[in-house]
Amino acid sequence: MLRKLVKTKVDARQTEYWDEVTGEIEKAIKQHDPATAYAMIRRLRGGNNKNIEYMPIQNKNGDLLTNSADRLSRWREYLSELLNVHTSVDPSIFQQIDAPPISKKEQERQDKPPSLVEVQEAIRQMKSRKAPGNDGITADLLKAGGLPIAIWLHEIFVDIWKQEEMVEDWTLAILIR
Repeated sequence: MLRKLVKTKVDARQTEYWDEVTGEIEKAIKQHDPATAYAMIRRLRGGNNKNIEYMPIQNKNGDLLTNSADRLSRWREYLSELLNVHTSVDPSIFQQIDAPPISKKEQERQDKPPSLVEVQEAIRQMKSRKAPGNDGITADLLKAGGLPIAIWLHEIFVDIWKQEEMVEDWTLAILIR
């Protein structure tokens, strides 16, 4: 009799707990906070908690690399081989490609520097909660800056557009480990 009562109470509490947890996850999703929702789901899921950062990888000879510096060096080597593909293309091939004609109106639109509205829209479309770039500035910071930041960036972009010269730092890509 007592065992049945305990089982009933435990089952009721488990149901109540899962209702609370799913309610919190739903609340996070409705508040457009997927990071919290996914963190709660990962916590509940448990399971595979292996830290991939310390997992050994193989070098070109098949030997396991366990040292952090060796693994980082191998990743650098692998990505360099993967991404820095050297190809030679015959320039005459480009001349054989028929580019569709662009209307004069479209050409004028493309030749104009970006407008303030376009800069504001680009800032708005940036993904939040992402790692900052080389300068340490996150999209969240740019979004919080509002109109003054948009105006400041617009001035920079227009100067670059008119000078037709890219800022060298903008050509650098960073892989985050």
